Parts: sequence; C-alpha cells; structure tokens
Amino acid sequence: MRPVAPPIGQPVADFHGHDQHGRDFELSSWRGTPVLLVFFAFSFSSVCGDELEQLRDANYLFDAAGCRIVAVSTDTSFVLREVDRQLGLDFTLVSDHWPHGAIGAAYGAFDDKLGCDRRHSFLIGPDGTLAWSKQADLPQTRDMHEHLAAVHYHFPV
Repeated sequence: MRPVAPPIGQPVADFHGHDQHGRDFELSSWRGTPVLLVFFAFSFSSVCGDELEQLRDANYLFDAAGCRIVAVSTDTSFVLREVDRQLGLDFTLVSDHWPHGAIGAAYGAFDDKLGCDRRHSFLIGPDGTLAWSKQADLPQTRDMHEHLAAVHYHFPV
C-alpha cells in the first residue's frame, strides 16, 4: 500500500535530511512560519529546471508573504549544490536520496516505479498542519502563481 499525503488540517510528517550544502535540515525547525514544500523529480530536466527558476524568480514574493520554500528531490546533495550554483537559487533544497525516497514516501510523493519524487506541493502552516496541496503529472509544469495565491489565501499578511 502506497503512503498518502496527510489530509488538510492534519499535522504533516517531520523529516530530517541534508540541504544543498550538506548541512542537516529538519522541517520542524521552521515551525512558526508557513513553508511551501515542493517535491520535484530530476534537477536537470527541463520541466524541473523551469519550476526551480520560477520559484527563484518568485521567492521574494513568498518571502514577503512570510513563507519559506523547501524543494525536495531524490538527487544527492552534490547534485542539488550544482543546480543551486547554476540557477542561482535562494531557497533550501533537500536531498531525499538516502534512505532513497523516504521523505517523499511520507508525503505520498515518491514513485517507487520511477525511483523519484513526483510533482507534489504542500503548504504547511506555522503550526505544522497541512493547509493546501497540489500535484501534477511529471511532464506538467506547476503554476507557481497558483502556489503564491494559496499562500496569500491561507496566510494573509
């Protein structure tokens, strides 16, 4: 049986991982602020790269709304560091490489047949509960304006 995402209004799973710089990351350390948790498949694919650039370009708007972005992929921290360097990202990337896909599995985002996290987004409230979620097929780009609208709707400043 495949794990599923928590229902809206319920607590989300905490997780530990390593960011693009190899530093420890724990989701619960960001309690008290909304978090947009974005799972993506492959850093250097055209669709994932486009989404990461959209997040980079809109990050100041998320930041102004008091929301922090965390993007998660099964790529290693080394790969995430390189994509960060090439794209000039200014948000946290977390590796879901080992145990492979464990973070994505806890959110119902890991595809065990493809061996990667799928395009799932979760807006987590300051109290650690799920406020909103969205998923898209692998070849489909998510609309980051829709994500920003969800932040403004659920956490108006």
